[in-house]
Amino acid sequence: MNHAYVDASWHELPDGSEIGGWGLVLLTPGALPGRFQGQLNAPDNNAAELRAVLEAVRLAPPGEALSVFTDNQAVIAAVSRGRGGPQLAELAREVLDGAHARGVTLRVDYVPRTRRHMLSAHALANDARRGLGTPGLDAAQADVLIEQRPALPEARVSLRRSGERVTAHVPLDPLSEVPPSAQALLAAVGLAQPGEVLLVRRASKVAQALWQRPERALRPAAQATLVTARQAAEASGIQVEFLGVG
Repeated sequence: MNHAYVDASWHELPDGSEIGGWGLVLLTPGALPGRFQGQLNAPDNNAAELRAVLEAVRLAPPGEALSVFTDNQAVIAAVSRGRGGPQLAELAREVLDGAHARGVTLRVDYVPRTRRHMLSAHALANDARRGLGTPGLDAAQADVLIEQRPALPEARVSLRRSGERVTAHVPLDPLSEVPPSAQALLAAVGLAQPGEVLLVRRASKVAQALWQRPERALRPAAQATLVTARQAAEASGIQVEFLGVG
């Protein structure tokens, strides 16, 4: 089963014209999440939302089932039950015709915007509407999962990129001035390739705060270690995005 999380952004400009943006995160088995976005002229937000659904259908593997998740009830009613005005009905028909032509078995369901991939789709849509490219969208990506248990003297860092999986068991030094959770994050960054975007899950609030602002570290040695790591990552074009807090 393939999944897509979609969202849209819409705004009426001072001259009376309307501009919209759509964003989607596509999940297919065995692959990293795909992130897509686009700008369009749209009469309202619902039209932009339906365009995101249409793009999900176009980008999903043909001949397979696809579940599309949205927080827009009007879109669900239009695609699933044929409800809504003439304009919505026409756009929904385009979505259904596209799914039929590609052999995609389509289902549209509701999820709240607070879901991780929905937040990402929302950010993509907003950036597209503003005419901004989302940083790192076209760069190579790696999914990173940090697993750390307080009772264990090590953390497990799993990195997944296209065609490769890497697992590291990271010893945590209790005498280090760098907090253990930040030690695990630095190990994850050390696994990155030049120019890669790390999509990090389950980094602790402490690790995230110290990576974003190393000066928050209380001890000079910890600050120096974090600053050096950030400078090395930036010099290699490595970006770190936090998708959840552990």
